[in-house]
Amino acid sequence: MNAEQILDKAFGRASKKRKEARDRVERKKKTASVKLNTVAHIIEDKIDRYEDEFPSLETLPKFYFDIIDIIIGVDELKNSLGAINWAKRRAKRTLMEAARKVVSLDEEDEIEQVRKQAYARTDSILKQVDENLTFLKDARDKLNSLPDIRPEYPTVVVAGYPNVGKSELVSRISSGKPKVDVYPFTTREVGIGHFFLGYRKCQLLDTPGMLDRPREERNDIEMQAVSALESLADLIIFMFDPTETCGYPMEDQKKLYSEIKKEFPDVKFIEVENKSDIEKSESDRLKISALEGESIEELKDEIKEVLSEKYSFENIKEEDLEYIKDPGKAPEEPFTDFEDLDY
Repeated sequence: MNAEQILDKAFGRASKKRKEARDRVERKKKTASVKLNTVAHIIEDKIDRYEDEFPSLETLPKFYFDIIDIIIGVDELKNSLGAINWAKRRAKRTLMEAARKVVSLDEEDEIEQVRKQAYARTDSILKQVDENLTFLKDARDKLNSLPDIRPEYPTVVVAGYPNVGKSELVSRISSGKPKVDVYPFTTREVGIGHFFLGYRKCQLLDTPGMLDRPREERNDIEMQAVSALESLADLIIFMFDPTETCGYPMEDQKKLYSEIKKEFPDVKFIEVENKSDIEKSESDRLKISALEGESIEELKDEIKEVLSEKYSFENIKEEDLEYIKDPGKAPEEPFTDFEDLDY
């Protein structure tokens, strides 16, 4: 809500409040007091919820912290949250002081004047942070559109020029169709798929707009997003198209590969040539066909070998496969490793 909407809700709810008493002055005091308290509590509850529902920046994984800084601005977010917190405390103090004051008054006109003055000051306080509330509303919408990326999962990023077969590979390796969306830190779509190595769930990212063209063609936001990805990627699969049917010569593809290797100096790479069903070069790179499924198992083995340097992968036993298919066959001691599996 913006400032006007919060005030309308608070004043509207308060206008319905009435208190009974034996004489008119006492009734006026009690009614004014409960109205002021109602406005204070509604404003406090509303802003408390806004503050609580935003992520704690100090505990966020680096990837999400960096992405939030790119699309929203960490300093701006902190400033706006601080501003609405100030407004909440200032408005509550103003209203509570007025509520205490009306109890000590004996004139109906004075009671009404104190209440109206407190309302006016509260209106002014909240409207001072209206821009901050609008900023936070926009930030909320951007945060809701972020990809569901889990920094704790082993992460493989697929890179290469457009039309080399990246999306096909993500679909081929992932279980089911990967989620594909437009996210606010890239001008194009990002694909996310998942696959299992033993019990462990891994994620596969196809990030066009960031890693499928030379540095000079990326905008500032995309360059920052590449830096954020560096904290997430355990492995990058760079895909070449030796047939050049993608529309880019191999020399350009090799140049892009060299650029990305410099951008991710601490990340492991697997070089893959796709479209082996059409043409195979004489290079030492792994030859696959994402379309036909050729050598995909070999690629998976290489992925597991690289990721095993950082993660442990316990193989699924035959009897465990029955449990995955039918949870009713679970043993007396449940397998805690199945926590993230989708039955």
